[in-house]
Amino acid sequence: MDFFGEIMAFVLIGAGIFLSFPTGFIQFTHFFPAVRAAFSDSGSGEGVTSFQATATALAGSIGTANIAGVAGAIVTGGPGAVFWMWVAAVFGMATKFSEIALAVRFRGGAMVCIERGMGKRFRPLAAAFAVFGALSCTVGTGLVQSNTVANSVLSTASALSPGVGRLPVLVVSGLAAAALTALVIFGGAVRIGRVSEKAVPVMAVIYALAAVTVIIMNIKRIPAVLLSIASSAFGLRPAAGGISSALFLRALRVGAARGVYSNEAGVGSAPMAHANANDTDPVRQGMIGIFEVFFDTMVMCTLTALALLSSGIAIPYGDADASGAALVAQALRPALGTFSEVFVSAMILVFAFTSIIAWSVCGESCVKYLFGEMSAIPFRIVFLIPVVIGAVLPVSSVWRAGEALNYLMALPNVAMLLSLSRIVKRDVAEYKMFEKSPRRHYNKRRIVFGDKNGAES
Repeated sequence: MDFFGEIMAFVLIGAGIFLSFPTGFIQFTHFFPAVRAAFSDSGSGEGVTSFQATATALAGSIGTANIAGVAGAIVTGGPGAVFWMWVAAVFGMATKFSEIALAVRFRGGAMVCIERGMGKRFRPLAAAFAVFGALSCTVGTGLVQSNTVANSVLSTASALSPGVGRLPVLVVSGLAAAALTALVIFGGAVRIGRVSEKAVPVMAVIYALAAVTVIIMNIKRIPAVLLSIASSAFGLRPAAGGISSALFLRALRVGAARGVYSNEAGVGSAPMAHANANDTDPVRQGMIGIFEVFFDTMVMCTLTALALLSSGIAIPYGDADASGAALVAQALRPALGTFSEVFVSAMILVFAFTSIIAWSVCGESCVKYLFGEMSAIPFRIVFLIPVVIGAVLPVSSVWRAGEALNYLMALPNVAMLLSLSRIVKRDVAEYKMFEKSPRRHYNKRRIVFGDKNGAES
């Protein structure tokens, strides 16, 4: 698993670097337009608005990985893992832009893009993505999110009532998470979009304010924290005066893995939500992906990392089963006092809940592709099972399963992105011509991007 993770870390970062060229490094040239696009309600007609698609995609990416996942990455990969999260995010912006743009053009997830863009002879590749996607969305997401919720609830319950039974708390947490999930996912994509657009922004701001408070309280430690992140990223060992390739690879693997698990760039999950958006412009909708990766990793994950590393708490490096949620609660204690455990549990509960229901959109799309529309209801029932089971499994096991399934899902998606990068390049070029001369190119773009059925003109 470690070797596979190291290989995939290079593959995903390499794909992001490659896609930065046909997009003209759009993550830099169009960053501010991307922010504006993320908060717009562009488009027309019924269905999911651009902002709801953004909120749904952010709900899938802003989850336990931004809190417990970051803490776990630092524990396992050292402070240097944070640096490789940043690297994966910078180039992941181009990757996510490309996959969303293609999803809007072809009106579907990676399996639809493969079939319509690469040709029907590539249906086996499309089916492979759908199979891995269904497994990742169902098993991987359900296990990781419910496990983090359950352990966070256990930590809070233990702090409030020492001696409380471990197994009963975990089981009840898993059952409660499954029940809440069922109430939403049986309402369909529109209900998921409505829930996400209300819950995600509010909770993200509240959590960010708490983390910023801790960082400000420990502002004098930030330079040393940044130095430790930089030195650990490349396996530097100041005490020994040398470089460790093992530390470098571990930081790279863990940082890239948790970064990808958090922002989902290259995995192929977020485009499922954007494919339902009523905006027909692939480039404008694709730019939202740039903002999603930035906000998820460069803002939310970074705040968690800096708050944790500057807090001065003892970090159990190397303990893969350490509770990331409990560590973050300790780090926030100077700002929130004894309320920190309850606060972190509440944040994780909301983030995990919105992640679970957002990933259900992706999983359902994959299952429908494989088995047809009639498979939607059975999928929603099966989707709830890992949510219950994941609550009682070891922390390290569920994270390894989640990351491995994400990587398997990413393989056919990356192959599709590289193959269809020429289409993305053309769309970006046309969009830039439209920016320079809107009147001259308006009719052409209206014809090309006016068909919501995804037929390429």
